[in-house]
Formats: sequence, C-alpha cells, structure tokens
Amino acid sequence: MRKEIESSQENALSLCTEKVLLARQAYDLIDSHVKRLDEDLNNFAEDLKQEGKIPPDEPSVLPPLPIVPKAEKRKSFYGTPQPKKIDYRDRDWDRDRDFELMPPPGSNRKDLMPIEEQPIDPNEPTYCVCHQVSFGDMIACDNENCQGGEWFHYTCVGLTPETRFKGKWYCPTCRLLPQSH
Repeated sequence: MRKEIESSQENALSLCTEKVLLARQAYDLIDSHVKRLDEDLNNFAEDLKQEGKIPPDEPSVLPPLPIVPKAEKRKSFYGTPQPKKIDYRDRDWDRDRDFELMPPPGSNRKDLMPIEEQPIDPNEPTYCVCHQVSFGDMIACDNENCQGGEWFHYTCVGLTPETRFKGKWYCPTCRLLPQSH
C-alpha cells in the first residue's frame, strides 16, 4: 500500500512539473510574440512618420507599461512567477494591422532576432539574489513576507530539480530571520 501511495505521489509530482514547464513555455512563446508585435508596431509608426502621415515629433505609439509594485505580485506555491496581467484591450491605442504570422518553432526563418539577443523589457519584474528576470527553474520562498526576492533561480541558491519538493524552503535572507522557521 505504501509503495502504491509513493508511486502515485511521484506521478502527481511529475505531472505538476510537466504542467509548470508547459505553462512556462507558453508564457515565453506569448512574450516573444508580444515583443515582435511591439517591434512591428513601432516600425509601422516610423514608416508613417517617414511618409509624412503623422508628424515626426509625434510621441511613441505605445504608452509605457505600468510598473507593478512588489506588493501586487502574485504569490503562489510552485512554478515560475508571472507578472501581473495587463488587459491590453483597455489601452488607448489600436493594433488593427495585419501582421505576418511568426513562423512555427524550429523553422528556418533567419530575419528574426534570437530570444537571447532581444532586449529585456525594463518593466519586467526582477527576482532572486541576482536581481534578474525570471527564467529557467525557480523556487518561491515559503516566508509570506519574503524580502530577499520572493522567487529564486535554482542555480543561484544551489538547488536542483531533485531537491525542489522536499518540504518548506526559505531564501538566504529569510533563513536568518527567527520567525521564518
């Protein structure tokens, strides 16, 4: 009976991990599409300025994204952090333009900038002791009032996927606080 429970638990953890990885891949894909759309929209605005259809001193087409205060970040138990959702339909600007569809992953399209070389959104929240954006495997600190970064890259805090689900975990900053344990 115990072996059966352990097997079911391992299967559930495996499925949870797969779900998190799929969600992260979907997030990354959507993020790359949004960046491409923003770039295309800015290029379109530049073309309109060069054609004289809008004044050259016209402000940027895209308003700046709001900065989400740390207190508003969603806190969940597992997975990779996600920035606060922004409803793009409430924006003042219009994106009614036919965009060329991005090629499927793995295609041989050469004119796209690789993801590693794309500029990082300055409004994307930073995490971890390294103060970088979310990427790869991350873990949340179990201290509800974490001041050390809330989410941490495995490599920055010496964790591996094998050590991920072993009880409560506290970041280096919160480990020093007596109330966190």
